[in-house]
Amino acid sequence: MPLPLAAVVIPTFNRAARVGAAITSALEQDHPVHVVVVDDGSTDTTPAALQRFAGDRRITLVRHEINRGPSAAKNSGLEHLPAAARYAGILDSDDVLLPGAIRALVTAFDTASDRPSQVFGWCSDPLSGAATGVAPDAAGTIELADAICGRFAGEFWQLARVDLLAERRFDERAVGGESWLWWRLMREAPAMLIPDVVRHYDRSGGDRVSIPAYDARAAAGRMWAYRRVLDEFGVEMRLHCRRHHGELAAEAAKWALLAGDRRYARWAATAAFRDAPSRRAAALWLAQLAPRQLLAGLARRHRRHAG
Repeated sequence: MPLPLAAVVIPTFNRAARVGAAITSALEQDHPVHVVVVDDGSTDTTPAALQRFAGDRRITLVRHEINRGPSAAKNSGLEHLPAAARYAGILDSDDVLLPGAIRALVTAFDTASDRPSQVFGWCSDPLSGAATGVAPDAAGTIELADAICGRFAGEFWQLARVDLLAERRFDERAVGGESWLWWRLMREAPAMLIPDVVRHYDRSGGDRVSIPAYDARAAAGRMWAYRRVLDEFGVEMRLHCRRHHGELAAEAAKWALLAGDRRYARWAATAAFRDAPSRRAAALWLAQLAPRQLLAGLARRHRRHAG
């Protein structure tokens, strides 16, 4: 029997010096792999760096003419998965898969008594060697409650079942916080964590999605990252980890205020004060009552301090 095909989506933007290593790490796996690279409107020499892979039948190259953001690039990659792919994962273009990563994850799918929705492996910082995530155990079943309550958090790398992923896609309004899509799959079936380290996760560089910006547009993207989680999983969070729900609502309120969405800021601040009462939650609730001019001034101060 032929081995099941795994697809790796690599979104990239202005990473001419790094993307080649990410692609090579996927192509050199000891398991059948198809790589979908999405150039999200790069303005450096990334298109030229990708040309050396153009003749490889194991690669699909997609280009956006303008930069549309990480979520849009990932969605484009998912739209171009080969029909034969049974599993899919998304690899940042400044990270690399370790040898044997795909085989280890696919083997876990094939040997599990109940088919998991996803199989996760550990990631490590290539400089320190430290693990970049936290989990209840080094290996085993990951339930939805583990994920939404923060017991399973940080950077891991996974393959997901394409049949469960189906037409589900990332919310292109959101910047970061994309785990909610993978959590939706956990409603279908729990996930599995294996003990293997499968990816080196680079935490350096100034172009990472995890580095926040504080203008209104960027703040709106951050707000949507939290809002999607709260909208999708808020009921379950309040059931299993009410305080965690309140803490996420406080973050959503902060970004909504900076984005100028006072209506959502009011809802989120109220939820934060109700479920995780604190001075910060009270301040956020009061802030959404403040005049728009005062909020604009606070946002400018926040930008200066953050810079």
